[in-house]
Amino acid sequence: MKSHSILFAVSVFSVSFFTTTTYATSLSNSHIPAVVRTFADMGVTQNDRSLSVTIALQLNNEAQLDQLLKDQYTVGSGNFHKFLTPAEFRDRFAPTAAQVAKVLKFLRQNNVQVTSVNSTRYFIQATGSVSALSAAFKTEIHDYTDRFGASYFAPATEPQFPADLTIRAVHGLHNVTKFHPNFVKNTLATPTGGYSAADLRSLYQVPNTVDGTGQTMGLFELDGYNQSDVSAYLTKNKLPNILLQNILIDGSDGSAGEGVDEVNLDIELMAAFAPKAKILVYEAPNSLQGVLDLYTKIATDNLATEISSSWGAPEKSNDASFLQSEGTAFKQMAAQGQSIYAASGDSGADGDGSTLSVQDPASQPYVVGVGGTKLNSQGSAYQSESSWNEMTGIDPNDQKGAGGGGISAVWPITSWQTPVLQKGSQSSTTMRNVPDVSLDGDPVTGYAIYSQGSWQQFGGTSCAAPLWAAYTALVNQQRVANGLSVLGFPNPALYKLAENAETYAADFHDIADGSTNTFYTAGVGYDDSTGLGTMVGQNLFNDLTAASLDASLSELR
Repeated sequence: MKSHSILFAVSVFSVSFFTTTTYATSLSNSHIPAVVRTFADMGVTQNDRSLSVTIALQLNNEAQLDQLLKDQYTVGSGNFHKFLTPAEFRDRFAPTAAQVAKVLKFLRQNNVQVTSVNSTRYFIQATGSVSALSAAFKTEIHDYTDRFGASYFAPATEPQFPADLTIRAVHGLHNVTKFHPNFVKNTLATPTGGYSAADLRSLYQVPNTVDGTGQTMGLFELDGYNQSDVSAYLTKNKLPNILLQNILIDGSDGSAGEGVDEVNLDIELMAAFAPKAKILVYEAPNSLQGVLDLYTKIATDNLATEISSSWGAPEKSNDASFLQSEGTAFKQMAAQGQSIYAASGDSGADGDGSTLSVQDPASQPYVVGVGGTKLNSQGSAYQSESSWNEMTGIDPNDQKGAGGGGISAVWPITSWQTPVLQKGSQSSTTMRNVPDVSLDGDPVTGYAIYSQGSWQQFGGTSCAAPLWAAYTALVNQQRVANGLSVLGFPNPALYKLAENAETYAADFHDIADGSTNTFYTAGVGYDDSTGLGTMVGQNLFNDLTAASLDASLSELR
């Protein structure tokens, strides 16, 4: 989606008294999370404190990029499924070398040290003292304290950028936002509880004629994992030793920390559906720069065709400039034919834990948001599903959670989502609705995962996202065998199939029992509790791998 910024120019004297530099700030591209306004301002932070920052540059020809993305997913277009390489993306849409050079000169003149420029030239990594960064971007960085006594730093005023430069945002000027994993552990379960890999393939009717051979999947991770845990899962489930490769950036050393359960379960559940695919485990520190650099690395590498992210943050805790920069990486992925799925969160309709809201990046327009259900089965035989909602459990330490879903406060509704909205539903007709699809997320009916040396039972939308990504690897394996391109960004195809009542009934379990994710009701067709529903694996696979699908996708409205 193209953003429209309102620019206000002011003149600021430079070092020379004979020249002036025109600076601009964008009110619709805020660098200050809204929550900061509720914090106590403790004054200017320590001036010599060193900060690592990512400077985001404006893309060139972004309107043309938006048109290309439309054409790439429109049958009949000369660009249908003609996906770009990273070099082609850079040459057509990235800032030019000359534009980057002007920014680098400005940074050096203001005592900001450049450490790297990403290969597609729209992100520059740098370091600088608080005083240097404040002077360069005409702001003040203050310390803040929230009502619980936690301390943060953030800009007190919007940063400003020289109007003749292509700088769109600077990330790393605050440390308010942290991404968190979206899993819930069932501490009441027995060690043998939870679905096995075979159970999952049977329950969701995943085809057994494909295994991911030839596909490379990617995982977005902000922590490390234990190889021994993954090996124990594979052995127990009689799966081959899946090929794993770690890609570490921004100083990540790959060691397992507090988020190890998340990384272990992501790898294990990907292997459950696509055991012969390769998995690239991308790891970075849990910071705004780490998140941006990691998504951009996945895009610029263009090695993983199917990607899963189970880490998220409330949309409203992020600043608008960060969401826009993150979206640039997702646009690049879509243009290159990469599919990315993201967990929609485990706090139900209250994505921030207290008010109706959704999580990033599941709400991003070029990401498939994956919600959670409660799966009812008889052994490995599917019976039914309802919305996952365990927020009112007696013990607050056990099984508390619900499938994330609701209405974005940032992103307009997408063209593929509009046709499936039900009249009179709670879905928005103007803003993006989340999730797009779902799978089992309830830890009570959850997954047997081996982590930290023992079998444990997990739920959460963290479990659903890697399964959908691995399922897409199976689809792409078959599409390639059928002489077709890879699926690319999945939502246009998924929603197109749902437009036809007969196809929708065959391909998806429509959760329509009146259950809620704490607010939004699961009704007939699409809803903000479970999206389109969960996969009927074999039927959906048949339709997604058929040449007739590519011939029937209508123009995106």
